[in-house]
Amino acid sequence: MEFTSANVEKVVLQFYQQSGTNQQQNHEWLTRAQMSPQAWEFAWDLVTPQKNPEVQFFGANTLATKVSKFFHEVPVAQFTMLRERLLTLLTTYSLGPKMVTTRLCVAVAGLVNHALPKLWATPIQDLVAIFQREMESKGVGVLLILLEMLTVIPEEFLTMIMNSGRRNEVRVQLANTVPSVLDLIKKVFTEAGIPNDITVQSIKALQSWVQFGVPMEEEEGLFGKLLVCMKDEEMFECSLEAMCSIVSHPNTHKFPNTMKKLLGHVLSLDQVLFKLMQEDSYEVALPLATLFITFGESHSRLLLDWTTESEEGRNAALRLVSIILRISSSQAQFPTQETLSEIAFGFWYIFQDDIIACEPQQFQHCITVFGRIYHELVESLLRKSMYPLNDQSWTADQKEVFRCYRTDVADTIMYCFNILRDNLLQILLSHLDQAITKSNNEGQQHWPYLEACLYAWSAIGESMAEEEESALLSQFLAKLPLIPYNNNPKVISSALDCIGGFAEWLANYPQLVPHVIPIVTSALPNQELSLCATMALKDMARDCTDGLKPYAKEVVSACVSALRSNQLKPGECVRLMYPIGKMLSMMPQEEIMGTMESILTPYITELRSLSAQEPNVQLKTRVVFILKLLTTLFQALNLNPKEEGDKVESQQNPKRIQPMITLFPQLFPLVKDVAARWVRDEEVMDTVWGFLKQCAHTLLNDIRPFTQDILELLINCYTTAPHGAALELAKLFLTLLGSEPGYAQAFVQLFARINTTTMQFIQSTGNVSDHSDLIATYFQVMSQIMKKDRKMFDPQGIEAGPLFQCATFCLALPESSVVRYASSFISHMVTVSRESPYLTGIVNEQGEMLFKQVVTCIGGDYGKNHGDYYAEILLSLNKKYFDNLCNYMNILLREENFPTERVSRQQKEQFAQMVLKERANKRKLIEIVREFSLACNGMISTEQMNQVLAAYERIEEKHEVAAELKQANAAAAAAGGVMGAGVLR
Repeated sequence: MEFTSANVEKVVLQFYQQSGTNQQQNHEWLTRAQMSPQAWEFAWDLVTPQKNPEVQFFGANTLATKVSKFFHEVPVAQFTMLRERLLTLLTTYSLGPKMVTTRLCVAVAGLVNHALPKLWATPIQDLVAIFQREMESKGVGVLLILLEMLTVIPEEFLTMIMNSGRRNEVRVQLANTVPSVLDLIKKVFTEAGIPNDITVQSIKALQSWVQFGVPMEEEEGLFGKLLVCMKDEEMFECSLEAMCSIVSHPNTHKFPNTMKKLLGHVLSLDQVLFKLMQEDSYEVALPLATLFITFGESHSRLLLDWTTESEEGRNAALRLVSIILRISSSQAQFPTQETLSEIAFGFWYIFQDDIIACEPQQFQHCITVFGRIYHELVESLLRKSMYPLNDQSWTADQKEVFRCYRTDVADTIMYCFNILRDNLLQILLSHLDQAITKSNNEGQQHWPYLEACLYAWSAIGESMAEEEESALLSQFLAKLPLIPYNNNPKVISSALDCIGGFAEWLANYPQLVPHVIPIVTSALPNQELSLCATMALKDMARDCTDGLKPYAKEVVSACVSALRSNQLKPGECVRLMYPIGKMLSMMPQEEIMGTMESILTPYITELRSLSAQEPNVQLKTRVVFILKLLTTLFQALNLNPKEEGDKVESQQNPKRIQPMITLFPQLFPLVKDVAARWVRDEEVMDTVWGFLKQCAHTLLNDIRPFTQDILELLINCYTTAPHGAALELAKLFLTLLGSEPGYAQAFVQLFARINTTTMQFIQSTGNVSDHSDLIATYFQVMSQIMKKDRKMFDPQGIEAGPLFQCATFCLALPESSVVRYASSFISHMVTVSRESPYLTGIVNEQGEMLFKQVVTCIGGDYGKNHGDYYAEILLSLNKKYFDNLCNYMNILLREENFPTERVSRQQKEQFAQMVLKERANKRKLIEIVREFSLACNGMISTEQMNQVLAAYERIEEKHEVAAELKQANAAAAAAGGVMGAGVLR
């Protein structure tokens, strides 16, 4: 069906009258119609006053879309006519319907942003003049349309796609028109009898234009007008939002005196905020609270400076921070009664960050002034983070919001530790003592208080990790066994989080370990606590290994009991294998196998049964579970862990026999059977390769006896169904054993088969992007092989020709990971190819094809995203094949419309000269490629491209001059030293 006005009108009406599949089809057709060139014709017919409002809206929306996204289709000669038609149409609809008027305003706003400054030099002044004439005949209501249009122009500026040069140009032009806009807005503020809706729109326009910078001499007056406006209920919210925009502008910090005056105005609103909070009108108070917090977040550095400059400045800053503290400390329950307190979290982070960044003297002064504030903040956060005694009436969403809120509370307490240090520990220890006392004396109704104290302690675990010693922390850890848990799951969970968080500290206090182990192990079989318990035990096994050594058998026994209780989820069972492995590693060699066999026998027996059955969904879940279980166990069960810096085997710690050496021959046939049956299931094979990879990591050189069988399994599975994890395993074996002569030929044959299989797979697949992860991993591995041992690439080994051609093809794919590793392989091959006649011949033969593909990609849709990778290829060609690259550049210059019709011959010449000149500086070459990509996409002119590159050239010249001066100074200093030495002699 053709895109005519009659057809479009018909489909629009059908769209609003139908539903389901037909409506979706109509939507897709109408979208195509909007994108078509014919839309410039039928849109005008649809917005005539006689049409239905739905049709008028679609017509207006089409005009807005075409102007915003397809302005390049408008010939310059027709711009004036387009502008006049749009303005005439807008004045026709000046009294509504509103939805049509709004879309026409968007269209005019898009036109202004596209036309500035060459096609339309003074759009704002012209629009004001046009609508002032309209007001004389149609009344003040027309002013509402003008203000709405002025509001939309900056909004469209933010959303429209422009290159950086064009955006800066438009920004400057719009900033120059701010005085004209402010004059109009001030007239609205001062004119008597202006309806509220017009004043509201003028405030919105002010907020929209603030981004371009309001003159400082105007700010205080405008702020005063907004303070008056906010007294009207209809203008309360928008006035506060406009104030937020004014105080948060990036340039306001340059004018501290003006900001101090504005802070005075802001502080004058504190009683209004407090009254609203006392009345529980938290939703109404939200924009006002936002103003206080926005000022604090935007000018926290100024607040700290004012604190040290004068008593007046200190009092103002302290008053603002106290108001924000009161917002954070609202008495109501979050989130069922209030949601106001959460908006202040960002301020507390910024404020403490700026305090820490102060010079030592100012830092100490700020700690003195604001220490009390942070003390009160901790007190309020403890209260706010408490669970209600009964949350059964809470919805699932409310519980999730409160969970996120508590996470923010924990982060903020951690920030408080950066300020208060040991004072915070004393506060928390005092509260914990009170909570324990109340729970012992007054019953279980105080468990929320106790849990909140433990939660606060767990929050600072990460911050305390770097502390060498803390008596207060050791006191806290000693209290953990004394806490009256009363089988409360939430209290025990928080205690478990503390134990896991302070596991490293427990290693320094081994006397406390036997007291906290029962807390953890007793929680393992409990479904409500098993998640926290398994995580805590894993943390202890990792960070407090030596402290657990005397209790290894007890821990293993508790873990086995929990596994056999059938109360744990699969993920918790897998996690529990880590502490089991760690504890087994510390047991005597003769006890390990017997204990491990009793643990693993049920799982091995089940895996043997599963490996002999035909695949189905239920079996898959168990197979994946058992393989993950074994992988985690062998990750931790390592009797010979390689410590950093270890080069030789210590006589004091002789090498022990890894249990896996005995187990692997039993497990490998089962794994092999699983792989044979599930070879085409990606999830199962991912766990198979992960298991084998972990075995290789643990055994290291001891993997040799099993290498041939593993590589044989790998190649058989990969030729049947290529999988990225198999490539990772192959790469690991190459890293471990690739340098040993006995394995050289085996690895050549392995990767030759992998290469052939992958090439065939890529050629046979319908859409290469569907397998982007595999292809990216493949080129990553091949790139590393090329870099490590290019001799593996020869006609009898890995055929480099098809691989190079495939990598060249993959440069045009949209997936960044594929392009990254394909270009890396090409760059490495080009770099090392001069050492091999075989590789040199391939680069000479396919170099022109590679160059054309690279330039085509630079000029395409992904050039601006992948330009770094294409620049790397050009740099390698420039270094190793300069003569060839010169010839390729001539092809670029000769071919018309290559890579696109938007780039001129002058731009191509400039690009060629800059690329050929740059043979060392990759960063500069990336910038050259990026600018050429913008030119190819019509987003930058020849003049702008030359300006950017010339500026970059000047910067590089300055760097070169600076480097030369540095070298000259160093040489002079060295010469002076020699002369001085001669004098001394």
